[in-house]
Amino acid sequence: MKFYPLEYLHRLHDGYFRSFSVAGRSVLLLQSDGAVHIIANRCPHMNSTLDRAHVEGDIIRCPAHRFEYSLSTGLPARAAFAGGGRLERFRPSYEGNQIGIVL
Repeated sequence: MKFYPLEYLHRLHDGYFRSFSVAGRSVLLLQSDGAVHIIANRCPHMNSTLDRAHVEGDIIRCPAHRFEYSLSTGLPARAAFAGGGRLERFRPSYEGNQIGIVL
């Protein structure tokens, strides 16, 4: 397993939202309400990219079909979205002054 650095910690702030390519995968690093999240840059509903998604608190809304997911659980945010799958989430890892993921 290898650590892939994404960003320096001092650059993170509420509202931070950026996509990265890591080992052939597209991931999003974002911070909302003080919590840092790393998720796959794809909506599980129909594989649309989330790099233009709207984030409010713990909820991310896919711009394609407006499906909403909890960033902290990966689950759909409403019962009406129950068939929309689950966000692929990654545990943030830290090395020195950087945040990243281990794959």
